[in-house]
Amino acid sequence: MFFFFAHATFFFIFVSIDYYQQPNTKMKSTKKNILSGYSGKIGSSGLYKRELNGQDIIQSCPERKGGRKAKEPRKENKSFAHAVRFASGIQSNPELLALYEAASTGGSCNAVSMAVKDYLKPAVIAKVVTTGYRGHIGYRIKIRVENVVPVKSVKVSLEDPGGNPIETGFAIRQKNSCDWVYTTRQTNPQYKNSVLIIESLDLPGHKVTWTRIF
Repeated sequence: MFFFFAHATFFFIFVSIDYYQQPNTKMKSTKKNILSGYSGKIGSSGLYKRELNGQDIIQSCPERKGGRKAKEPRKENKSFAHAVRFASGIQSNPELLALYEAASTGGSCNAVSMAVKDYLKPAVIAKVVTTGYRGHIGYRIKIRVENVVPVKSVKVSLEDPGGNPIETGFAIRQKNSCDWVYTTRQTNPQYKNSVLIIESLDLPGHKVTWTRIF
């Protein structure tokens, strides 16, 4: 065994000079040599030897399968399958179908494809305006939520610095469909360091949460 690996190491040093001068290090073909009949990894060189059509082929070791990267496509495929199932369901709901048709641009971008996109792409709470809030009743918190279609709801909660609830309610959607307004109903004398929590819920049922400390 020692004699074999000693010769294998000598051979690797010999072919490395020519091997690493090549611009493409993926594969190198050699004539018959001391490693003839041997297949597998060459020591700790990072190279792998196999035989193809009577020639010895030396190439970089193949990457392992089944690792983290190999599992990610399966997770994406599962999410896509759920998205297709959701999109198929809207066809039996005239109200939802009309909503996604209004967002489509025609051609391949139809209501079903928009529903798939809505499932896979989460909403974005893009802007929240709280300038001038001093803990008083009647203040209008303005919220912009960007999404494929208008989200189902926007929930607003206010908590004092200790995490105790002050008020919770739902914002009202405005005419442009992406803007929402919540009007405060309770006084908040300790508004400094109080917490504003906004939670949007889209039609597929995904939630997005946004938080601000005053």
